[in-house]
Amino acid sequence: MRNTIVLFLFFIIITQTISQDIRSLLLTKLNNIQYQCTDPSCSSSTTNFALNLRACEFACLVNINCRTLTYDQSNNQCELFVDIPSQYGSLVTQANIITMIAVDNRQLSAPMTTSTTTSATTITASTATSSTTTSSSTTSSSSTSSTTSSSSTTSSTSPSSTTSSSTTSSSSTTSSTTSSSSTTSSTTSSSTTSSSSSTSSTTSSSSTTTTSTTAMIRVWSATGAMSTTRNYHTASVLTNGIVLVTGGVNSAVLNSAELYNPATGIWTTTNAMSTLRKLHTATVLTNGNVLISAGNNGANFLTTAELYNSSSGTWTTTGSMSSLRGAHIAVMLTNGKVLVSGGDSGSGFLSSAALYDPSPGTWTTVSSMNYLRCSHVASILANGSALVVGGYNGAYLATAEIYNPTTNNWTNTASMNYARQSPTISILLNGKILVAGGDNGGSLNVAELYDPSSSTWTVTGSMNCARNSHTAAVLANGNVLVTGGCNSNSFAELYNPSTGNWTVTGNMTAIRAFHTISTLTNGTILVAGGVFSSNIYLNSAELY
Repeated sequence: MRNTIVLFLFFIIITQTISQDIRSLLLTKLNNIQYQCTDPSCSSSTTNFALNLRACEFACLVNINCRTLTYDQSNNQCELFVDIPSQYGSLVTQANIITMIAVDNRQLSAPMTTSTTTSATTITASTATSSTTTSSSTTSSSSTSSTTSSSSTTSSTSPSSTTSSSTTSSSSTTSSTTSSSSTTSSTTSSSTTSSSSSTSSTTSSSSTTTTSTTAMIRVWSATGAMSTTRNYHTASVLTNGIVLVTGGVNSAVLNSAELYNPATGIWTTTNAMSTLRKLHTATVLTNGNVLISAGNNGANFLTTAELYNSSSGTWTTTGSMSSLRGAHIAVMLTNGKVLVSGGDSGSGFLSSAALYDPSPGTWTTVSSMNYLRCSHVASILANGSALVVGGYNGAYLATAEIYNPTTNNWTNTASMNYARQSPTISILLNGKILVAGGDNGGSLNVAELYDPSSSTWTVTGSMNCARNSHTAAVLANGNVLVTGGCNSNSFAELYNPSTGNWTVTGNMTAIRAFHTISTLTNGTILVAGGVFSSNIYLNSAELY
């Protein structure tokens, strides 16, 4: 009876140790970027000597409190931090420094198998089964896969993430890794005991615990380049999944258009618009056509509009608006009509608004907004109304108002906490509206949430970088990806609505602003074009 009790306690210690050691840590890698703790609330860091970045990475992985690491390639110094940059610190440019930041830190729900043994053996285990086996013997059950080797490393890669698995073990120790639910096994060379499903057994002989940790690094990857450099252009995902890019400007205003095929990663030119355009809008209509409205041709603001037929690849002119405008907004209402409001006419800022009806192809003037505004943003609320936010009219605006298509009225709602033009606006899965960054005489990192149910704004976590002329996309998991517009930095970041925090998620292949962002039908994010350092126009594109 005494022996039985001792064995049972030993099992508890081993399994607790294993459950604490096995972690999955999602890390994002920033080259030539250093994390600096700038707040008195920062926790103290731990400094180690590491032979290489991989050794520093594993030092962080096995430290359950590590959230950020910096590795100095010049002296092999590895510094581990409990904090993440969005909490207390900042990211600065520093040559030869690599910073890796934890995006996720959680216990695996179905962890990799860890085994302890004192002799070489092959172990195969099924779901929720623990076994004890003798040297050079094999215990198995159906529907099981396992790999066994001494001091083994397993890695796999995909276009959007890199997963590496490393197993550390002492001599004469064999580790096994499996995709089945958690399995623990121990082996001796003198006794054999086995048990059926949901039963565990151990021995008290000398053993070594082998633990496995996993690091996943999200990556950006370059895709085909456009044929023309451009910024201030538009990008629209067509019903067939192809992305249409139109107009914009490099050294001259453009009327060219091209198509990106996600299946091949190649851009092809399509027929050009009838008019040179920048500061225009593009809206995919319910019939699959794309409406291009107004803008500026390099000399004047425009009233004209045209339609792209994705089936034939041709352009046709449609009705013109009554007002010249550019830097305006366009949103498609739930009734299929397109609402355009505000903008710059060249002779003043606008409060006027108009509706485009695709059936007759005509514009109708509707009631004007309560404020003059250009470079503002808009989104459609769950009740079908349109929320318009911020902008500029000689002063930076914090005001917001709502258009009701049924009554044709604009109603003021609560103002933002920060005045801004050209922020990003995103509709979260919970129905709230996230507004982030923008310009009020300088780039902003502040973000806030609009709650349509209470008509109130609440400040949420700030981005790690002040951003202007950036873009945003809501991912399938509900997080918001923000890209570009970050001065001399190319790193993107993710907003988590559950925590209200921003996390850096890797460097894009190029520093860019005034680019476009598109969510492809497979969930991949396409970023295209833009400008670097105010006058270096880009034709490059990349995928997240």
